[in-house]
Amino acid sequence: MPWPEHSARSDCGKSVPAAVTLLTLLCAILVLDLVMPGAYTVMPLLVAVPALAALSPTCPRCAALTGVAALLAGAPLALMHVPTRPTVVVSSVAGIAISTAMMWVACRRQERSDCAQADLRAVLEAMQRAVLRPVPRRLGPLAAESHYLAAAEHAHVGGDLYEGVATPYGVRLIVGDAMGKGLSAVEKAADVLGAFRELAHNETSLAGMAVRLDAYLAACGLHGEFVTALLVEIGPDGRTASFVSCGHPPPLLLSGGRVSFVDAEPFAPPLGLFDLGGSLGAATTVRLREGDRLLLYTDGVTEARDAGGRFYPLADRVAGLYDESPRGLVGKLVDDLRAHVGGRLHDDAALLLVRSEPAVVPAPRQGERIQADH
Repeated sequence: MPWPEHSARSDCGKSVPAAVTLLTLLCAILVLDLVMPGAYTVMPLLVAVPALAALSPTCPRCAALTGVAALLAGAPLALMHVPTRPTVVVSSVAGIAISTAMMWVACRRQERSDCAQADLRAVLEAMQRAVLRPVPRRLGPLAAESHYLAAAEHAHVGGDLYEGVATPYGVRLIVGDAMGKGLSAVEKAADVLGAFRELAHNETSLAGMAVRLDAYLAACGLHGEFVTALLVEIGPDGRTASFVSCGHPPPLLLSGGRVSFVDAEPFAPPLGLFDLGGSLGAATTVRLREGDRLLLYTDGVTEARDAGGRFYPLADRVAGLYDESPRGLVGKLVDDLRAHVGGRLHDDAALLLVRSEPAVVPAPRQGERIQADH
């Protein structure tokens, strides 16, 4: 497979300051050798010049050019010292050639590694788009904002999941956390999201959806493995919200200037463990007013610890951001969460914020009024 050329171009651009430094060094070595007494030479220092290319991002072509520049700078010194110091001249030239060849190989390998990492990032981004599609900013009577924070460095998706879809029954949401880490957790999360996207349009009740999601996981043969999930249904008018919690933390309700956890009892077992017993119960329903917001999250948020071992105080931090827009609240919450843990999370975390915001029906045009009157 041919390697992309953009990496080499990028490295060449970054190598300009380093090239100036190396040329300055070559000139300094040349001048120093010329001013020294005839019995002395610093020509062997030229061997180190190609190796100094490793101090900054360098493409193979630039590494080779650095070696050629070192040989050209050493040419007048070689002619001057070869009659009296042939061993030094030959060993210096050979050292420059060997050092240049080694640097070319090293830069070539680094270039291929950079291309492979770029391909991997592209695959991860495609996986994220397939597994965790961006939640639309508008879902029926709701404005929505979401964010995913992966614990693994350079990862884009993990075992946490969220989704929101507009259905004939209203807007249906899910936020969940698959047991385990790595690809197995990603696989479970993808399975649940795929089943949810289909059931959301066909299942008449949240409780029925939870039962069928549990049966789907059981049919996948994931014995003893589970997914905690919170299922939410917002009525078509945006005035009611119903919840079914399958072992998942309760959502936060922002209403009337107050922030409180929604009591979504009775709890059902996590998805995949319904056969172990427990009662699903009826969905919990709360009334919403225009402008009320619901924050759904995973335990990667509330269980994030700072250097002193203190959990992240989600409700208190959200209360301090009450007047923010959905995007501003989620964005500042993410920044604050990262600051709380010192920049690196130890578990995946997901946030999904929705606000009851009925769409404004545009007023009819003047011509349309006249036609209606007629």
